[in-house]
Amino acid sequence: MSAERNAGARKAIRQFALALVACLAVAGGAAVAAGGEGDTPATQHVVAEDNWPIQSPAPGN
Repeated sequence: MSAERNAGARKAIRQFALALVACLAVAGGAAVAAGGEGDTPATQHVVAEDNWPIQSPAPGN
């Protein structure tokens, strides 16, 4: 192989590796963001008639 081909192959591999790392970082961030939703407390709603707060059931219950 010539030096030019080696440099081109190295550049292509480097760009592929960078794209792979970027995609994994985005996917990892999305997984962390989606996984944290179960930790949030239920929101409180106030009924206008008696002003007692009512806990909403957690999604999936």
